[in-house]
Amino acid sequence: MKRILLLCLAGALSLAAQPRGMGWANEVHATGWFGGGGTAPINPIARSLDSVGWNLAGGVGVTSQYVGIMLDATYNEIGITRRTANLAGAAGGHQRFWGFTVDPIFHVNQRGPIDFYITGGGGIYGAQTTYNHFYSGNFYRNDYYFRNTVYKPGVDGGVGFAYSIGGSRIKVFAEARFHHVFTSGTEASFIPVTLGVSF
Repeated sequence: MKRILLLCLAGALSLAAQPRGMGWANEVHATGWFGGGGTAPINPIARSLDSVGWNLAGGVGVTSQYVGIMLDATYNEIGITRRTANLAGAAGGHQRFWGFTVDPIFHVNQRGPIDFYITGGGGIYGAQTTYNHFYSGNFYRNDYYFRNTVYKPGVDGGVGFAYSIGGSRIKVFAEARFHHVFTSGTEASFIPVTLGVSF
């Protein structure tokens, strides 16, 4: 963990030295982003879920050269392990998380060719557990399923790097963000790693 923090700090300091002034003024303007990638659950829920799932995410907001605020949305789906499903009498299942969060964002060098940013905030999340194909008699029935959905508050925070395409506001980015949902009993945490485009 210390190595990751040191690498992020070194990256931020080096990026801060990049030349500024890519041709657009230090003004407040509308912005947005979208992307997708893989999602890793974190213990304790990781013990009952597959090691990697997938995510889709996006957001809209306003930003200046260094600071902005975003309304972000995320959707994540992770399979339930066969062992956990079998213990419930099912052949399979999946865990879904979606959320809407309000997130301040802080840029190191948004006007440069490479930007490092930090974001975090909180909002409302949905968590849905689905089991399907329950065992009935001597076989699994496809029409049997169980689904439970709860809505809870949660928090998120993460870091990312963005690269400007041709000196414009359009950038490709890579981001890792931690999400924690305050579900009853076992609280849920997961980290989506997202690749996408911002504009």
